[in-house]
Amino acid sequence: MSVIAHWIEQQGINTVVIGLVKLHLEKIKPPRALAVSFEFGRPLGGPEDSKFQLEVLTTALGLIETLTEPAIVDFEKDDPRATPDPKWAAPKVAVADTIANEVIALKPFYQAQCVNKSRTSVGVSKIPIAEAAALFDSAMAGEKLSSSREEISPALMLRLAIDDLKAYYAEAALGKGSPASRQVHDWFWLESLLGQQVRELRTRYMKSDDPKLANLGEKFTVPHRWRD
Repeated sequence: MSVIAHWIEQQGINTVVIGLVKLHLEKIKPPRALAVSFEFGRPLGGPEDSKFQLEVLTTALGLIETLTEPAIVDFEKDDPRATPDPKWAAPKVAVADTIANEVIALKPFYQAQCVNKSRTSVGVSKIPIAEAAALFDSAMAGEKLSSSREEISPALMLRLAIDDLKAYYAEAALGKGSPASRQVHDWFWLESLLGQQVRELRTRYMKSDDPKLANLGEKFTVPHRWRD
């Protein structure tokens, strides 16, 4: 975005960049920028906090009026949604031996969140969540990958199924309370069976002699701090 900002400025239009990585801003030196210390993917702060997001946006736009020379300004506040909620507790479910069973155990928590928000981000694979869980369990068992959608390859089907499962678990974790995203991430990657097995499957695939599986493992989205 910083490079694009330079081009737009050359056309006579003022710009301001909101940057999550200050080092990048310092290297590319956009015409003007607001550096924020929020999580990746959250340049305006956490979701559903319109007051704070408006403050960030207003501060950024204000730089167009106040900065006459290229500069990077730090946004002084932290994202309030990044503060752990001491009252939040992870969904209490019995220890499951398959993802299919864990999905069933989390269903009441997931449904509660759907009722609260009247929406869900689950559905990118366009298959039922039970089918997504069964597909993942099959992959963990070392069975040949398959796809119930003719237009989608088995590898892509597994990736999309995992995306839906992640969304399902995240929304289940939000069923009660307002946890910080780090709390949800820690619970998912360290405590849930799915989080642990996604890490395991990624490592297994990346070590595979099959280039397709190795490539698939590389594309699994696992935060760096949870990679083996």
